[in-house]
Amino acid sequence: MFVQAVHQAMILCLVAGLLTPGATAQAPAIPPPPDASYWVYVAAESEDQVALLRYDAGGELVVEKTIAAGWLPAEIEAPHGVFVDPGSGHWYLTLGHGFPNGQLVKYETVSDTVVGTVELGLFPATVGVPPYGTVALAVNANFHGDHEPSTVSIIDLETMTKVADAVTCTMPHGSRFNADGTKHYSACMMDNQLVEIDAATLDVSRRLDLVHNQAADPPGPGHHAMPPPDNHCSPTWAAPHPDGSRVYVPCNRGDVILEVDLETWSITRRLEAEGAPYNLDVTPDGSKLLATLKSGARFGIWDLATGEPSHFVDSLRPVTHGVVSTPDSRYAFVTVEGIGGDPGTVEVIDLESGLRVAETTVGKQAGGIALWKMETH
Repeated sequence: MFVQAVHQAMILCLVAGLLTPGATAQAPAIPPPPDASYWVYVAAESEDQVALLRYDAGGELVVEKTIAAGWLPAEIEAPHGVFVDPGSGHWYLTLGHGFPNGQLVKYETVSDTVVGTVELGLFPATVGVPPYGTVALAVNANFHGDHEPSTVSIIDLETMTKVADAVTCTMPHGSRFNADGTKHYSACMMDNQLVEIDAATLDVSRRLDLVHNQAADPPGPGHHAMPPPDNHCSPTWAAPHPDGSRVYVPCNRGDVILEVDLETWSITRRLEAEGAPYNLDVTPDGSKLLATLKSGARFGIWDLATGEPSHFVDSLRPVTHGVVSTPDSRYAFVTVEGIGGDPGTVEVIDLESGLRVAETTVGKQAGGIALWKMETH
């Protein structure tokens, strides 16, 4: 029985991507079930749906409900970015396709009913809301347009009106505020820039060239010496650290994640991330960096004290997309798009062991994801 149990545990490790066939290692202990319940919203871009999922003490990830997005039955309006403002009791969704522009839609939590809409720009992607609410910043990525500077739309959330469009860069993506809501960060996929917007003035305050400002040999633990990319980065996200000192940016075309010091406005560390890093999150306790590796169909976890990866987890389907950490820094919820007519997937990863502990299917091309709430038992 013991040999059979060990064999089953090693099969679990193979499925989770922790061992390769033929490897011999002691199987890690199966993590205990959660002692809290977690709810997340997941956007399915090719299904015009948002799913509300729950993961709790039973260890099962279930779809509690699906919410139809958009108003045109014959068209795919492409729900892309989702963000929950728990303090206000609302959540927000970008619809990436429009005639010609996309929209930001405001929903009430619990009822999940629409209470407001506002027109954005061309192909809006990620949306960010500061801790104090009141405004939202949505990046207008203009994925299929000409390669010319685009905008970040600034929305008054009480009235759902557009205050301004801040011109930033070509194909902006990723939209996140720092912990105190004073600065906003996004990345330019075609201009290789990190852009900072001052929340007080709503103007661009700084830009950083992510190709030509990479130090040749940054010092310190986990600061690997790597040659700067050959004019390639294509940054796709910006994830501020909870302590407010730095922000992380993935080079989707450079297989590296950059750490930017916000005081010196310089790149201080490069974390190797083979497989086209795409979306990031930092655990609320500040100890781990999480990344989806889109072309590698994997998910990675880095120890930020050392800069070294602790786990890589193969996904069940190709094209990993979004990631969000739970407030207790225990789990990551990861979206996987799938290909063609395949359904999307949401996977729950235990961050200590690196094991996949739950998964379920959702609508096609699962992408944007946001945590709604956590309730302890």
